[in-house]
Amino acid sequence: MGYPHPAHPRETPVISRYFGDAEARTLAGWQKRGGYEVLRQALATDPVDVQNVVKDSGLRGRGGAGFPTGVKWSFMKPDGKTHYLTINGDESEPGTFKDREIMRWTPHQLVEGAAIAAHAIYAETAYIYIRGEYTEPIHRVREAVKEAYAAGILGANAMGSGKRVDVHVHKGAGAYICGEETALMNSLEGRRGNPRIKPPFPAVAGLFAQPTTINNVETVSAAQHVLRHGADWYKSLSSPANPKSTGTKLFSVCGNVAKPGNYEVGMGFPMKEFLWDLCGGPPAGRRFKAIIPGGSSVPILTPEECEGAVMDYEGIQAAGSLLGSGGVICFDDSQDMVRQIARLARFYAHESCAQCSQCREGTAWTTRILERIRDGQGTMQDLDTLLEIADNMSGKTICVLSDSCATPVVSGLKKFRHEFEAKIPKNRSSVMIPGFSPAAA
Repeated sequence: MGYPHPAHPRETPVISRYFGDAEARTLAGWQKRGGYEVLRQALATDPVDVQNVVKDSGLRGRGGAGFPTGVKWSFMKPDGKTHYLTINGDESEPGTFKDREIMRWTPHQLVEGAAIAAHAIYAETAYIYIRGEYTEPIHRVREAVKEAYAAGILGANAMGSGKRVDVHVHKGAGAYICGEETALMNSLEGRRGNPRIKPPFPAVAGLFAQPTTINNVETVSAAQHVLRHGADWYKSLSSPANPKSTGTKLFSVCGNVAKPGNYEVGMGFPMKEFLWDLCGGPPAGRRFKAIIPGGSSVPILTPEECEGAVMDYEGIQAAGSLLGSGGVICFDDSQDMVRQIARLARFYAHESCAQCSQCREGTAWTTRILERIRDGQGTMQDLDTLLEIADNMSGKTICVLSDSCATPVVSGLKKFRHEFEAKIPKNRSSVMIPGFSPAAA
């Protein structure tokens, strides 16, 4: 449903079916809706068979990378080592707030998904890592875990299966970088949340140097529906035009749009119809100027580029951007794109862990130059310098935070260069230092 708006008839609510339903938050309410029956069946099933159903469904990671979930689970073998499952609820990307609603309204859906995923990867312990600012979701998930232990759903003999399944909730300290999988593991271990160099990959040496699988909140929540209804059912929810993007996807929509909220639609949904029919289009009297379709770290699209695009991994890539986390940010024609892009760069400069010099220096310099242009003190040379800095930031650091800053800057300059140039005074050829007056020197 387009929570907090009434469900639109063209939505396909699977994960979001019980958003706004307070009874579904409780164990009794979740069980009344069939909750934990899939877990009971999964615990009686060989982990390889669980992996295969998810693999056949085509479910891909909903955190942004889009890696096939069943394939990721199949990396984990019964090798006698201690395995861990970590679930990424550190949702900090500007424009993305879908996992928050899953945890707020259906915490048992997440706990059940976590227990199923842990069983599928031969793990006895799962950690749910939640963004520190998400105080209500943390409370809801902790209460759900507590209820599940009290009912014997979790613990040493989960649902009488003879198998141990423990789920722990970890509150993050509010650092965006801890949403990166290896930084998240460092944070869980009590270390500074810096990303690790890969390889080794988490499936080989992850949390506490043991084989580890990391999944997103939405991903494990979807997995239980795949097991309940089957791989073919899940694939039937999406457009057959692109068999690589299956099932449904939750999209967070914000910015200059009539009905912001969370919408769940089948993969392959037409973007134009999504923005206009479901989300109500731009505010009255305005036109869309730009759309960021997958969280703030992906290329910006123009309305013309959205015209024939479909909302799945390949469809948005063909339009010139990425599906990412599914955070859709809308800008109407009243917005100053230089100011908006400078705000994004400021966010990434603030959140850089400063481990890589290209990111530490690049995000800071990008922000300073953008803010100089925004304030009418830029030069035409600054535009070339921004592109040169972006080139040195992309693909050259341990994680992709540096790329995330550079991407909207490059696409913004490409598509809205006239707005940048309009802020640059004519005949300005040298770099002005804020606060420095040549006359006073």
